[in-house]
Amino acid sequence: MLTERAFESFKKFIETNIAYAKVEYEGVLHKAEIVSRERLPDGRVALSIPITPEVSGATTITKIQLYDIGNKLWAEKTEAIKLKGVQQGVLYRFSFNFKEE
Repeated sequence: MLTERAFESFKKFIETNIAYAKVEYEGVLHKAEIVSRERLPDGRVALSIPITPEVSGATTITKIQLYDIGNKLWAEKTEAIKLKGVQQGVLYRFSFNFKEE
């Protein structure tokens, strides 16, 4: 069984080794900054990414990826987030929960 120290190590890894995100819209991946790394009250680790596509008109965010400090793909999520206007954006949050079952 994993110890609390092991769970803490996983959380610290997320906080320190995930370097940036990439967001896909219009069929192209665009690099995005992770603007916050936080511990939620329930113990999950959350990474927040502001996404404001620079397009004229509507677009759909189709994929969000996380990369580690070695520039290797670490996590990926398929989405269908529709944005209607050039001024519209979204704050996207990845959250990770570690538990043993």
